[in-house]
Amino acid sequence: MFYTSNTFVSYNYPLGEADVVFLGIPFASTSISKNSIYGPLMVREALKLTEDFIDDVNLFEKLKVCDLGDLEVVPGSYELTAKRIKETLQDIMNENKRAFPIFVGGEHSITLPIVETLRPRTIIQLDAHADLRKDYLENRYSHQAWAYHASGLSKIIQVGVQSWNKEEAEIIKERNIECFSIDDFLKREIKLEKPVHLTIDMDVFDPSYVETGLPEGSAKPEEIMAVLEKINCLSLDIVEIADDRLPSKTGFLAARIIKNVLKRV
Repeated sequence: MFYTSNTFVSYNYPLGEADVVFLGIPFASTSISKNSIYGPLMVREALKLTEDFIDDVNLFEKLKVCDLGDLEVVPGSYELTAKRIKETLQDIMNENKRAFPIFVGGEHSITLPIVETLRPRTIIQLDAHADLRKDYLENRYSHQAWAYHASGLSKIIQVGVQSWNKEEAEIIKERNIECFSIDDFLKREIKLEKPVHLTIDMDVFDPSYVETGLPEGSAKPEEIMAVLEKINCLSLDIVEIADDRLPSKTGFLAARIIKNVLKRV
């Protein structure tokens, strides 16, 4: 008998049979969060070390998970990496359209090729930063510019954003981007046009809970878990996990997010 493993679940299902598809995207070439290339590793280890149960349900017995491993990114090239993300995601969809995809970065620029392929009607962005610049340091495809490009494809609803500049404030008005504090989002009934993609930058959290490149968030874990209860999404990405050692407190929090999203799948 082989006592080996290649993922965080006891059995890694074939893609065609899976309810959930997990893909790491360790790309971090436009962000100061260089350690985010370790994000997929941090999350897998956290998922492996924590219990599979949530609300008395064993998620990984209920759901068939296919961990595809990590995308072979092209360091230094957003364009080539984005092409690989799109082609890989299209192949996943061709093989299994019903599976729920989870992407773990990596920096936030990876969200753009994901939504360009999935074409959700609504993107919910949990983030401390607006990421709505037309470019950053003359780079059109930066972790601070992805949402500007995505806003031309989908309706964006931002939750928890606390940092933006004058240009981004104008874009929010021009493109009718809805912005909510966490309290406002929890209090209001917000109609979401489906399908919905959820993107979570871990810097939305107060820095006492996470390691990220730009610690400007203020959210508590319980607040974000309450936000997740109001969202039925069909895809998820989690980015900007900047820990450089195991065990990773940011990885454990990201694992908790993943489980709370999957309990609604």
